[in-house]
Amino acid sequence: MPFIDLNTKHPSSFFLPSTDIVIIGGGTAGILLAVTLTLKGKSVSIIETGDLFEDEEKQRLNSVEQTGKIVKNAVWGRKRVLGGTTVSWGGQSLPFTPIDFEKRNWIQNSGWPISFSDIELYYKQADDFMGIDTMNHSTDIFPKIKLNNPGIDPLIFDFHVAKWTNNTNFYLQHKQFLREKVFVLYNAQLTKISKNYNGVIDSIEVTNFKSRQFIFPVNKLIIAAGTIETVRILLHNNLGNHSGLLGKYFMEHPCIEVGTIITNNEYRLQRNFNTYIWKGMKYSIRLTLGQRFQKQNQLLNCSASIMFRPQKKSLDIYAELKSFKKDFKLRRLIKISRYFKSILKSTRAYLIDRFYYKSKAISILSLMIEQEPIKDSYITLSSNKDQFSIPKALINWMLKEKTWETAIVTANIIKKQIEDLDLGKVDLHDYIEMNNPQWENYLSDVCHNMGGCRMSSSPEEGVVDKNLQVWQVPNLFICSQAVFPTGSHSNPVLTMLALAIRLTDYLSINHHK
Repeated sequence: MPFIDLNTKHPSSFFLPSTDIVIIGGGTAGILLAVTLTLKGKSVSIIETGDLFEDEEKQRLNSVEQTGKIVKNAVWGRKRVLGGTTVSWGGQSLPFTPIDFEKRNWIQNSGWPISFSDIELYYKQADDFMGIDTMNHSTDIFPKIKLNNPGIDPLIFDFHVAKWTNNTNFYLQHKQFLREKVFVLYNAQLTKISKNYNGVIDSIEVTNFKSRQFIFPVNKLIIAAGTIETVRILLHNNLGNHSGLLGKYFMEHPCIEVGTIITNNEYRLQRNFNTYIWKGMKYSIRLTLGQRFQKQNQLLNCSASIMFRPQKKSLDIYAELKSFKKDFKLRRLIKISRYFKSILKSTRAYLIDRFYYKSKAISILSLMIEQEPIKDSYITLSSNKDQFSIPKALINWMLKEKTWETAIVTANIIKKQIEDLDLGKVDLHDYIEMNNPQWENYLSDVCHNMGGCRMSSSPEEGVVDKNLQVWQVPNLFICSQAVFPTGSHSNPVLTMLALAIRLTDYLSINHHK
């Protein structure tokens, strides 16, 4: 099944074969869905706006208008290309925690219609698809990387790791399978979704970049675009807004650098908090607020990490050694010989203690915070349109004070933990004050768009049900971070992939056509 460039086709002579499932979006979720559903015996088509490689013409379709706090990554943080954001992401794997799925009376609009146990098994399958080990993120992996909790109080923080895949580009990873088993249509912009008199999706209109329109039949349709684009598609086609909540509860992960750590034992600090290596895979250290501590202090979820940033004009030991290995030059040997002690420490750290050591690095304490879901944070349609006459997305990103409260409490409790353990002195930035009137200015987005098509227990409370089916539209499903009711503390991709695998099980067992 060759990849099909729609720009080379004409409506009078090209007809996409009817398949069991049509997927809108050839990115992170779309590729997993296509591979997994095909392996389960389904015939699948992918419709992707982008080309085989990134280009500015496609990226301009991401243009948005904004009326709230600015989402800086709204355009270039999303990718219209086969592979989606996997062409540029870091490849982090980190699951949500049980409390994230619960109704928390101190967080408005919290609670999922599924529990952690409903998705836990699928986390391992998602890790496997990403090419990552399926061990848990703490006790299983710690002995492998020779890491011990340095004494962080387990009643306050969960000391654990985030995993990182080396197979970051899903398109390149699964290109051969897709070519052999899946109909992949690219340079193909979805412009219309049509229903029959029974309210069932029966066809889609797709337009190429030469303004030629094609009509393709649909049995089951899965929208697997990013959060902003998914909401935009549904609003434009008047689908999924039965509750009036489509586009509401847009979320990000507000992030902030809260201070620096000054230490007399740089090696010890980095051994406890820098990136580890095992069997060629990376593991970074996270401190996440414990569930009991969140409840007692009525906080949002939040995790902290320490980034070890080289000072300006400092030598990158690992980069120099790699360059030296590839291309021996006398002047390079003379250059690195001046850093002999640092090289020895870095070599010992890598070969014996299994972590990256960066000599004389600046130790930066950063937080990633859950956002409280509120209706005033939303995505809607602009009055301005793109080249396909589709209204652009308008984003109104808003945060509540509980986000800042969580940041301040977490920053101060980490400071106490690190200083009590004699790991260093934490110098919090001046703006880390509870009563800072400009607090919103210090928080930034991080390409983790979520919400807008929230999963719910009833049609009145959201857009999709627990199986990701759009309420009242029996053959339309949403597989996107847009369905998240809340966002937890971590990169959302693993949870989205777990939901995608769960959806493939549901479609295989409950939908036979």
